[in-house]
Amino acid sequence: MDKEKVKKPLYKKWWFWVVLGVFIIAITYLMIPKEQATLSIDTKNITQQADGKAKFKFSTNEGNKYKIIRISDGAVYGPKVAETGSVNMTLYNSGEFKIISYFNNQKISKKFTIHPYVNKKASTKSESSSSKPMDFGKGDMVGNSDMVASITVNSVQKVDPDDVSVTDISHNYSGMQQYVIVNYTVSSVKGDIPLDDFDGSELSVADSNGTIGTQSSNRDNGVPDTLSEGQNADLRIGVGLKHSGNEVTVKFNDLIWKGQIQ
Repeated sequence: MDKEKVKKPLYKKWWFWVVLGVFIIAITYLMIPKEQATLSIDTKNITQQADGKAKFKFSTNEGNKYKIIRISDGAVYGPKVAETGSVNMTLYNSGEFKIISYFNNQKISKKFTIHPYVNKKASTKSESSSSKPMDFGKGDMVGNSDMVASITVNSVQKVDPDDVSVTDISHNYSGMQQYVIVNYTVSSVKGDIPLDDFDGSELSVADSNGTIGTQSSNRDNGVPDTLSEGQNADLRIGVGLKHSGNEVTVKFNDLIWKGQIQ
């Protein structure tokens, strides 16, 4: 008569201990805290300095890749690596931005704003100070809450009546004693600046007797229609003056420049 087989308890079977070991290792792994993606910025509102720099600091996981995106046009800065986890950053544009940091398969982002630099002294100047003439080479800002531009009259130089910049005046207007070119620069400090608002016809140029001259309709080729934030353009306008002299006064809105003709 065959002996009846005796079943072994589970704990005596080798595969039981293998399965139990795998189970314990899996539970232990799941219980170990996992490092999460982190991202923080010291301030969400940053203001440019007078030199155009916007400095700020943010923190993320050490070794994370990150990039910064300007929301208005999708311009991308990066990707770079946060080698120590703490990053000192300098940007040169204003607007709405977003930092994106990548950690393993995780992605985290933060939005922040860079506000343009505004010359508070210029924006709050009194009527008496605004009427004080500036020297050539000096500039000031004009604009509103949406657009701010800087304008600088660089120089005024005497030219021959046959210069292409003034020929439409010299050939069509009599009694002009002097012809000059006003050289000026317009820069966009905030927003998109339409250059039609800074056309030479917007300037008034007076000779040494205080008589307003006649602006030329001739314009330089290649001048853009609009300046984007941070861009500038060197412009010029020809003017015929009824009186000869060494001094000239240039006015744009409430801004006034006075200086010698070169």
